[in-house]
Amino acid sequence: MSTPRPDRTIDDIFAEFLAAQEARLSSKTYARYEGIIDLYRGYLERYWPGHSREDCDAVTRAGGTYCGTYGAADIASGFSEFLGYFMPHKVIAGNETMKAAGTVVNKLTRWLAARGYTEVDEAARGRVREAARDLPASQKLLDALNDWIEATGPARSGKEIEGHFVIQRVEPKQIWLESLLGGDSEIGPIPVPAAIARACKVGWDIGGVVARTARGWRLVEIWNISP
Repeated sequence: MSTPRPDRTIDDIFAEFLAAQEARLSSKTYARYEGIIDLYRGYLERYWPGHSREDCDAVTRAGGTYCGTYGAADIASGFSEFLGYFMPHKVIAGNETMKAAGTVVNKLTRWLAARGYTEVDEAARGRVREAARDLPASQKLLDALNDWIEATGPARSGKEIEGHFVIQRVEPKQIWLESLLGGDSEIGPIPVPAAIARACKVGWDIGGVVARTARGWRLVEIWNISP
């Protein structure tokens, strides 16, 4: 397979974007931008969004990389998965880094359109804005849930289910989940503090452990939350 090299690769475009940001940002903020771009580059090289395993094998056998082979047409292909899956599931970082990821990807999206590297797609930009907003909010919720479980002590009795769950319904001081592994179509109500219930969003993915106790369903452990 032969992949034509674009006039400007993703690596070239990243370098141009970072140079433009360095000229306007403080050194501390620029370092944060540089770190997020490195994380996004790492995501692209690991997951090859928009390309098959055959593409990956052919390029890497020839000594190439995703970011050194593809160009502007592919640079935005992983934005949603990067913010919605990779950052909350694969990156161990504080809420500031999660917030920075949304800020930087949002800025990169607008910059690419302004420079003519990508077309203005309002629907796609809306999805990126939503993911950028929800990523730090989901990590703030993760911290709040873990603090609450640690303070109250996890309930371990009866039936336990470990895996990933989708928030199915939210009411004041309680939530309902649905297991992505099947079996229990509705897990709940699960009591939580009112502030935590307000922070939960239907459709968000929670990774962890829940248990059915003599007093009903309880949260036992939370590993990650992704919008």
